[in-house]
Amino acid sequence: MDLQKLFDVHDKVVCVTGGGSGIGRMIAGGFVAGGAQVTIASRRDLSGVAEELNEEGPGRCTGLRADLSQDEDIAALAQTLQEREGKLDVLVNNAGLTAMHEFEEFPMDVWQDVLAVNLRAPFALTRACLPLLTAAGSARSHASVINITSIDGIRIPQDDDWAYGLGKAALNHLTKKMASVLGNRGGREGGRNITFNAIAPGPFPGMLDQYGWLADEQIRASIVGYTVVGRIGEPEDMAAACIYLASRAGAFITGAVIPVDGGFLVGPDANV
Repeated sequence: MDLQKLFDVHDKVVCVTGGGSGIGRMIAGGFVAGGAQVTIASRRDLSGVAEELNEEGPGRCTGLRADLSQDEDIAALAQTLQEREGKLDVLVNNAGLTAMHEFEEFPMDVWQDVLAVNLRAPFALTRACLPLLTAAGSARSHASVINITSIDGIRIPQDDDWAYGLGKAALNHLTKKMASVLGNRGGREGGRNITFNAIAPGPFPGMLDQYGWLADEQIRASIVGYTVVGRIGEPEDMAAACIYLASRAGAFITGAVIPVDGGFLVGPDANV
């Protein structure tokens, strides 16, 4: 057994949405470091991020602008991947929105916006990219869809999150449905060599930075205290989980929701 080949993602064609910052950048950086050909997509200009990742090599990174709340942008992203690569080995649906408002005051347009990006977009982009994923998958090398959800889609957080966790919980369910219906390797007509899994991150830089929680030493210490391992997640933690699912090492895993949370969900304060 060759462990290097087991986790090899060299030359795989990868698309990471929301790949310009936070968890998306961590994932993209891991695949580039593994020699993959990575496209990162976001509403903002990602050329600078792509250049930074290309310096880390040995893979290649390209940035594309796409607003995943818009159907025309989703179609354009899939078309560009078709024209440039002709296949897609790995799709990471990572782009997400969050919003905090008290229940009585939660704006319905914001609620719709959060669900549009966090739930509708992964469905629509996966559907648009399904021919590319099917073209990449084979009996010897599977294609992989990885939906980035959240521990907030598993636990019941005691805050003013009334849309984010809901969307992530639904995306966990959608992941299982996709694995069951779309990933069939044989037996039924239309079987495909594609795995569908979700990763549910716990406390990582990115969203925590967005609220300034890591800059406050007291809040940071409190968050660390909720984990079992006693620290915030690091880029290697997130990248490694995705590389595992996308490589031969994870070929027998499908329909799973994998918490990458440092033990947050099994800690004594899981629902804070």
